[in-house]
Amino acid sequence: MHVETPYSRIEALVVDDMATQQTTLRGQLGMLGIGKIDAAGSAEDALRMIRAKPYGLILCDYNLNHRTDGQQLFELLREQQVLTPDCLFFMITAESNYNSVAAASEHMPDAYLLKPITAGDIEDRLKNQLDKRQALLEINRQLNKKDLAAALAACDTLLAKKDRWFMHALQIKGQVLLDLGCPDDAKKVYQDALSLRDGLMWAQIGMARAAKASGKFEESKRLAEEILESRDGAKCLAAFDLLAGSLEALGDAAGALSALKQAAQVVPSAKRLRVLSESAYRNDDLATAKSCLTKALKSSQGAMTANPQDLLTLAQTQIDIGEAKEALETLHENALRGLHKPEFDMVVQALRAQAHALLGETDKAQKEAAQALAGLRHGKADFATVAVARAALQTGQVDAGLALLRQSVSADHENTRMQQLICKALTDTGHAEQIEVMVHAATQGLKTRLHEAKRLLRNGQLDDALQAIEAELAEYPDNTTVLLECAQMNCMSLRLKKALDDKRVNQVRDYLARLEKLLPANDRVAQMRRYLRETLAALQGNAAFDISAARGATSNSTLGKLSP
Repeated sequence: MHVETPYSRIEALVVDDMATQQTTLRGQLGMLGIGKIDAAGSAEDALRMIRAKPYGLILCDYNLNHRTDGQQLFELLREQQVLTPDCLFFMITAESNYNSVAAASEHMPDAYLLKPITAGDIEDRLKNQLDKRQALLEINRQLNKKDLAAALAACDTLLAKKDRWFMHALQIKGQVLLDLGCPDDAKKVYQDALSLRDGLMWAQIGMARAAKASGKFEESKRLAEEILESRDGAKCLAAFDLLAGSLEALGDAAGALSALKQAAQVVPSAKRLRVLSESAYRNDDLATAKSCLTKALKSSQGAMTANPQDLLTLAQTQIDIGEAKEALETLHENALRGLHKPEFDMVVQALRAQAHALLGETDKAQKEAAQALAGLRHGKADFATVAVARAALQTGQVDAGLALLRQSVSADHENTRMQQLICKALTDTGHAEQIEVMVHAATQGLKTRLHEAKRLLRNGQLDDALQAIEAELAEYPDNTTVLLECAQMNCMSLRLKKALDDKRVNQVRDYLARLEKLLPANDRVAQMRRYLRETLAALQGNAAFDISAARGATSNSTLGKLSP
C-alpha cells in the first residue's frame, strides 16, 4: 500500500555504475515515499535522461568508474543549463575531502552525503532543501520562465518576510540585477549583505562582478585580489576569473595569463587547462599551451568533457613550435577518434598543409591548403579562419590568406583576442608588415563608419543612420559591436520618434537573440536588454522624451567597451 509523504510527488534519478548501489538507493528513496525513480549507470545515460525529463531530485555517485565522474557531470549539467533551477542535486561520495574539492570547483551541489548513507540521511538533507525550494518557489518559477523582472519582484516579496531565507533571496536578487544589466543596483545589494555578515564570499564576488560589469576594471581587479589574499578565498575560481578578465581589459595580458595559471593549479580540470592554453597560445607561451592541451586531452579522453578542438589547437601549437611530425600524429589521432564533421575536416586539412609546408613537402601542402580554402566560404572571427589563412600564406596563396584575415578582423573588430591571433599568424608567416594596415587601420575604418552612422542619428537623419548601420551589419553579420550598435540605434530611433513600432522592436529583439548566442552572459548585452525594456516602458507609458538628451546619448555609448 502506497503511503503519501511530503516527498511522494518527487521524480528522482539515481546515477551509479553499480547495480547493487542503484537498488539500495532506490529502496531508500522508496522508504521516503518516492515512487517514481529512474536509474542511470553512466554519466552519458544520465545526461540523456535529464534532457528528456525534468527531475526533482538527482542522487549521483561521485566515482562512476568511468572517464566522467559525478562532479564533472554536475558541472556540465549546470554549464549547459540542463537542470531546472528547482532540481536538487545530491552528491554521494566516500571521499572525506569532497567538500574542499567541491568548494574549489566550478559549482557546488545542493548537498553531499558521505557513504555509508541511510534513508534518514537523505531525508534530513531533502527536508531542508525542500523547505528552501518552497520558500524560493515563486522566484524559481519566474527564473524558469526567464522573466527576470518578475523574479526580482519575487525576491523583494521574500526579503520583506525577513525570515531564514533572507540571505538566499538577497544572493539571488544580486545576480538577477546583474543579469538585468543593473550593476549599480546589484552593488547595493551586495553591500547590504556584507553589512549583515562580514566576509560573505558570494557577496564579495558579487561586488567584483558588479564593478567589472560597470567597466570599473581597476576596482574589480582590486576586489578580486582582496578575495584571493583572504584565508577563505585563496582558492576561489570565480575570483581568479574576475582578476584575469579585469587584467585583460586593462591591457595586462601577462598578468591575466598568470592569474589563469594559478587557477589551473588550484583545479587542474580539462576546462581550466583549456582556458589557460588558449591564453598562453595567444601570448606566444607555446610551451605552456602545449603542456596544458596535452594534459587536457589525457584527462578528458573518452569523457563527456572531451573537446575535439583540443586536438586541433594542440596540432597548431606543435606546428608553431616546429614539431611538424608530432602535429601530423596528433591529427591522425583526431581521425582515429572519428571526428569527421565538415568544419573539423576543413581545419585538419589546413593544419596538415601547414605541417607539410614546414617539412618541405610543397605539393602535399598546396593541395591540402586548396582543399581547406574551398571549404571556407567566408572568413569569421574564429580559430578555423586563422588556421586556413595560415595554410594559404605558407603555401604561396598570399592574397587568399590575407583576404581571410582581413575578413576575420572585420567580423569582430573590437575582439582583442582575435587581434592577437591574427597578429601572431601574420608574424609567424612572415607578413608582420601587414599588421598595421590589416588590424589597426581596418579596425579604425570600421569604427569611423560606425561613428558616422551615430552622427547621422544625432543630427536627426534617422533613416539614413539606420540604413548606414544596417549596411555594416549586412557586411559583418556576426560582428558583436555592430549588432549592439544596431540594437541601440534602433532603440534611439523609437525614443526620438516617441512611438512604438512593432517591426522595429522585433528587430531589436532579433539582434539581442543573436548576441546572446555570440556573447552568452555578457554584461554589455544585459545592459542593452535593459535599455530596450526602459525604452518600451517609457513609450507604453506615454512618457515625454527629451529629444536633445536622446540625441546626446548617442555620442557616448551607454554600453561602454566590451569586456573579456
